[in-house]
Amino acid sequence: MVKYWFETFKSLKSFDIVPYQEMVDLYLKNQSLLDGSKFEKLGGKNERPINSDVEKVDHDGFWLGYNPRYYNIDPLGTKVTQAKADVVSMDMTGVGKTWDDFIYLELPSWLFNKYQTAVHSNRDITYFKKFMNDVDKTDLSKESVLELKDEYDNKYKDIAKYVDYFGDFQDPAWRLDLDVGQYISIKQNGLIYPIMFNSTKFAFSRGTHRALFLAHTDSDVPFVMQYPKNRTKWQVELAENFNEKHVMMRVDLEKKSLKFYRDGKELV
Repeated sequence: MVKYWFETFKSLKSFDIVPYQEMVDLYLKNQSLLDGSKFEKLGGKNERPINSDVEKVDHDGFWLGYNPRYYNIDPLGTKVTQAKADVVSMDMTGVGKTWDDFIYLELPSWLFNKYQTAVHSNRDITYFKKFMNDVDKTDLSKESVLELKDEYDNKYKDIAKYVDYFGDFQDPAWRLDLDVGQYISIKQNGLIYPIMFNSTKFAFSRGTHRALFLAHTDSDVPFVMQYPKNRTKWQVELAENFNEKHVMMRVDLEKKSLKFYRDGKELV
């Protein structure tokens, strides 16, 4: 089961094949729910999918030219916690030509809880995992969470840097590129958007934070990928966020099974 914030995606079951536009409409429905809420509207102007096959894209622009709209859902009131529909920040090239549908998969929480060791710009999440365990022992109030964060900042003082679309950042290494507010939001309310990959073969170069936070709440992790036409078995390479190694995910559509391998050994 996946812990979702809204009802929008709850009707989907793992291994469902969903037509392109139907899946896009689900993402845009949640975008509209955020737009009609109390959350601050930020980011760029793009609120729909872009296809570089038929539209000109400035790949040197903000977010590689996709300039996505997002909303600030920060529950702590200290920074911006982005909620962004994946479909408004990626190139939908090839749709209707090389692929037609998406496949919806729910990956088991144990894979991330047991084996995930990194997120996109932080290659050691050991202390943040410990922090989440300690947060779970609090009442999750803004005051208690921020007090605990300050305690960790004072205890683990090493500073690290990373660069993203918004600039250069220096933060305590233990929480580098990790948004405390995003974890609290998922812990309290659930996930807004499944993690989408515009590929049939590769995944988990994005969505690393959502997977980490959601799995820690004992929820399975939803992945949406391009469905390779007429295939019942195929392999997906998950990026090296598992002890700096790739994990291979074997999909069996007939048996509705997922198996995971690292260095040729099945993970259990």
